[in-house]
Amino acid sequence: MKKMAVLGPKGTYSDIAAKLYIKNNDLDAEIEYYPSILKTSLALKETDLAILPFENTLDGFVLESMDTIISNDFKIIDQIKLDIDFAFVTNASKPEDCKDVYCQFKVYGQCIDFISKYDFNIIQTQSNSVTVNKINEADNTFGAIIPMHSLKNNDYKTKILHVADRRNNQTRFFIVSKKNEHVKYNDEIDASIVIVIKEDRPGILFEILKELSDLNINMNSIMSRPMRTEMGQYKFYIELSLKKDSIKKLDRLKDELSKKGFMIEILGIYNKL
Repeated sequence: MKKMAVLGPKGTYSDIAAKLYIKNNDLDAEIEYYPSILKTSLALKETDLAILPFENTLDGFVLESMDTIISNDFKIIDQIKLDIDFAFVTNASKPEDCKDVYCQFKVYGQCIDFISKYDFNIIQTQSNSVTVNKINEADNTFGAIIPMHSLKNNDYKTKILHVADRRNNQTRFFIVSKKNEHVKYNDEIDASIVIVIKEDRPGILFEILKELSDLNINMNSIMSRPMRTEMGQYKFYIELSLKKDSIKKLDRLKDELSKKGFMIEILGIYNKL
């Protein structure tokens, strides 16, 4: 039986995503919970798989997950996407009676419009489950922003539903491993790569984009990340889309960029959502 590291405790969106992935893939896996994204990532050194929140519709990339995958050379083998929705809850008679509000650190970036409306003092937590536990132990001067599914098992005096900035809010999760695993690819696939710049010079980004254009590879996104060696040195995280029968284009891309002095690492090839 495989072991899968998951951001816990039970009831987090990561937990829901992990259980859905295990079910959809008929995977024989046991979940082990960890208290933070970093500890979940690093637990992969001891477990077989980890599931990491990687990108949100409203809040963008989860940089902690991205940097841990890159720095540890973990391999992305698959992805899954969940609808995300939040509610504001308190045992006060109205939101204005709350001074402090618990909110998971990534949820904050997804509910800024609502938070700004009431000018709450936000107390950030490491997970949504911690947020729920905190508000259940607090008096009626506290509030919390919690996942909608957490309302099923809890009762509060005041509830405001759907407080995210947009209703079409989703989070994408990566399933990662220490090594590449055999995956049955569909016709449409995505790939994550990292390009390291050995020597800074004008036109570097143009050179990368030109190679992608010449090979007819579509770029979904690009993010610069610090090398952490010295100020002003960066690497690029890039996501690509291509067909299953054109996977070999990645090898050609690697060869062509290597000739120009770039180092390229393929973090993973996985089915498109």
